[in-house]
Amino acid sequence: MTTLSRIGGTVVPFSAIGNTLVKEEPSDTRVSPRRRVLKAGIAAFNDRHITVACSVRDVSATGARLRVDSSLTIPDTFELIIEVDGLEANCQVVWRNGNELGARFLGAPRIVAAKRVQVVSPLTPAKAPSLRRSTART
Repeated sequence: MTTLSRIGGTVVPFSAIGNTLVKEEPSDTRVSPRRRVLKAGIAAFNDRHITVACSVRDVSATGARLRVDSSLTIPDTFELIIEVDGLEANCQVVWRNGNELGARFLGAPRIVAAKRVQVVSPLTPAKAPSLRRSTART
């Protein structure tokens, strides 16, 4: 059962599950599902003579969303390099919004040897001192 509710002049679709109304999310029309990530990337252009550091926020089989902190602008076509994954891809900018941009891969990404290894170690609390006497005697 689908019920339409009007809020401020906007039609918001809801569906009923039992006696609970659940807001329906719009379907994702992307060609391939994207995965949220937070990785360092490099946007390279001019035969890799100019590079701009960026953060990769989303990645899929067909493209990526990048955040650029530099004042340099990335051209409409560039090469994306993610050193941790060993991924290199020729890209074309699809959209720009402030310091973020969406890029689609112009071909299949190339997988090369990773130039860096991501090392993540868990944070463990320091061992609390014990008031017990040590059983080992020296």
